[in-house]
Amino acid sequence: MMMGYISSIAGLSGGPFAMGHAFLCLGYFLLMLILPYPLGAGGWRRGLVETCLVVVLPVAGIIMLGLYHIVVTLLHLTKGHPPEQPDYGMGFSVGRQLPENVIPLNDAYLVDSQQQKRFFFTNAIKQAVVDNNNILKMAVHDKDREIAYYAVSMLTTKMEKLEARIFAQEEMLRQFDARADAADAQPAYVDALAGYERLLHEYLSEKEFVDHVSWRLKQADYIKLLERLIKIRPHKTDYYVRLVQQLLDTERYPEAESVCQSMLTIFPHDEISYLTTIALYQAWHQPGKMQAVLQQLRRAPIMLSNEALRVIRFWSQKPAGRNADE
Repeated sequence: MMMGYISSIAGLSGGPFAMGHAFLCLGYFLLMLILPYPLGAGGWRRGLVETCLVVVLPVAGIIMLGLYHIVVTLLHLTKGHPPEQPDYGMGFSVGRQLPENVIPLNDAYLVDSQQQKRFFFTNAIKQAVVDNNNILKMAVHDKDREIAYYAVSMLTTKMEKLEARIFAQEEMLRQFDARADAADAQPAYVDALAGYERLLHEYLSEKEFVDHVSWRLKQADYIKLLERLIKIRPHKTDYYVRLVQQLLDTERYPEAESVCQSMLTIFPHDEISYLTTIALYQAWHQPGKMQAVLQQLRRAPIMLSNEALRVIRFWSQKPAGRNADE
């Protein structure tokens, strides 16, 4: 079939057809450079490759590529960036445009000179310009004692500021409680509760930098706060997920199961309900119940994410006799 197609095109290769095809290829190449991806090629290399395909397949090539760009655009299959420009996230500075005199701190770990690395870190920490706690945690465990010292000082300062904000938020809530308008229906009061939840969530995420007693006390407050917020805002899934995580940390499995059942009832078309319940039964060592939820997830009329598909494949291929906590 392909040979017949090539032969038929070769028969038309002379005269006006060849000239028109040349102009068509040139126009296609320029169009791919001008239009943004995914309507365009998103780069001269990809545009050149596609143009070569149009040259080889004069009619079929442009039809196939045109349909490809239209389908990709309509279905949003590429998240807005072409394959040559992948989204590296916030890990390192690969692919990001930065001023010539700027060196990202996470890239500073690649510097061979210990003296230069110390200079980068200590100056940044002294100026209090480090907002990423992950970088500070990396610096805390650095073998250079001076870098580790400044990182610990910075983290201590940040935790003190966070505790001060938590205390101020608690005072605000107490003032609300002292007034008659402190009902949960008041928008200002609900917003204050939500702000307090965000502060406690940030505080509890820094467990390694908080003493055990204070952390457990705040965790108990956080659990009560989440239970209250769920009653006020029952359609916010984040509160359910965070409550289950805290209940699992304290090994309060029956309470976590009750929350998961509420999620399955309220959010039957959200995969997070099933994934949270599966995590519960895996931590609780209940393989029978976990498999039942996996079956529900398979039968649910929802589009599953890659994470959900990985969970299903992993537990479906689990050898017989293997414990659920593996």
